[in-house]
Amino acid sequence: MAGPDGWRESTMTSDQLRKRLSLAIAPVAFGIFSACGGGGGGGIGIADGGIRGTGSSVGPVSGFGSVFVNGVKFETSNILNRRVENNDGLSSEDDLEKGMILRVAGEWSPDGTGTAESLEYDDTFRGTAANVSVTTVDSSGSPEAGTFSVLGQTISFDRRTVIRLDNEFADASALEGKRVRISAWPSGNSYRASYIGELDTLPENLVELEGLGRYDSGDLLIGTQRIIVPGDSVFADGLTADAIGQAGQRIEVEGEYDGAIITARTIRPADDRRYEGQEGEDIEITGTVSGYTPRAASFFVNGVAVSITSDTEFDDLDRDQLTDNMLVRVEGDFRDGTIVAEEVELFEGNAEVEASVIKAGRLPDSWDIGGVIVVLTNSTVIEFDDGLSSISPGVSAEVEGIERTGNDGKVFLEALTVEVESDISTEYELTGRIDRAYTGSGSIKVLGLVLDNTQPVPDCDIVEVEYLAGGSTGYVVDELECAEDDDD
Repeated sequence: MAGPDGWRESTMTSDQLRKRLSLAIAPVAFGIFSACGGGGGGGIGIADGGIRGTGSSVGPVSGFGSVFVNGVKFETSNILNRRVENNDGLSSEDDLEKGMILRVAGEWSPDGTGTAESLEYDDTFRGTAANVSVTTVDSSGSPEAGTFSVLGQTISFDRRTVIRLDNEFADASALEGKRVRISAWPSGNSYRASYIGELDTLPENLVELEGLGRYDSGDLLIGTQRIIVPGDSVFADGLTADAIGQAGQRIEVEGEYDGAIITARTIRPADDRRYEGQEGEDIEITGTVSGYTPRAASFFVNGVAVSITSDTEFDDLDRDQLTDNMLVRVEGDFRDGTIVAEEVELFEGNAEVEASVIKAGRLPDSWDIGGVIVVLTNSTVIEFDDGLSSISPGVSAEVEGIERTGNDGKVFLEALTVEVESDISTEYELTGRIDRAYTGSGSIKVLGLVLDNTQPVPDCDIVEVEYLAGGSTGYVVDELECAEDDDD
């Protein structure tokens, strides 16, 4: 699709159609879950839909038919031509993709619906992908996690990353050397991609780069990338050359790239500015933690200070479980340059299942996938193989999400990402917390699923299970081991 300034992104018409259908025609409709789940035995108790008020919400797009951000369905009809404010070649909501980190200004209600007054997007990087390294593959051998660089900055991708390439992402070569736009969060000295999209062209060789800027012998550098500053007029949004100084500041540079040097057209503060609010307004952001220490009363998310008080609620994690680079969602009020947190919610997946879709689940907006109850929310990003446009019994699904316990005491998996595939396998896999309180004979319980088991039970909290349909419980463990990242 072509943008107003000649940008053309490599997104097929069928992709555009699928993204519109993905939330609209799934057999089970997407409901808005209440914060308390109704209190009865069947209530699931998902806190979804974000804070209630007027302000800003910044996070990855999870769906369309309006715009879904941070669990809220924002209507965009009040925005003239559904325009997206940006300088990256996007003209309207139709040019957005799932995974793009979008800022929405507007108001939202307790039912999880809202009205957008404006939409704002900014690429974190735009340039050529290099040094692609795949560190993890899925069961089919396709890349699942890894790293690459753009203009010398290291960027990681994982299962949460939405990737749009012209050709199937079968191995590192599918990304190597491709012109891409990246929407990402800072993560230590590198970045974590939420969206990677291939571009047909880079008009006028315009690239975009973010990172720690510093002066060295009169040259402006981000990492090892040299940047020519033609004059003070290229500095924007209050940034000056003196402000960068020798110590450095994270900045964003857009300019012409000749294959070695960038000649800057604009230099402004980095994307941190998009996560700040107006004094006193409600704000909700999704991003990575930095500067956290257990006894501290504050930390940073995407470079913005977050203050913790005695009233701050932690959802899906304890305060002492916070770690740098963890992905969280923070809700609160913006005061004196700081988000005073009302709630801090885990946004990292801690459980997975890869199996056939069996039937609709026992909970609203849920599916039974390999025996695990998977609940879909407004924050779920759903991707479909070519030829598929809905979840239905008989297809396969690969789900990453958060293990939760409903008001009825039963465990379910709240999906963050769902990949729906036409390939059917009789071998299933899941990763989750083993229920040590379960006392059934000859069986174990993981992610709420009881499975026949004759394997030794490992001494760890999180396990990986390969299993098959059958046995007295309906499922039989084939292999059982500790999850790779569980050291307990």
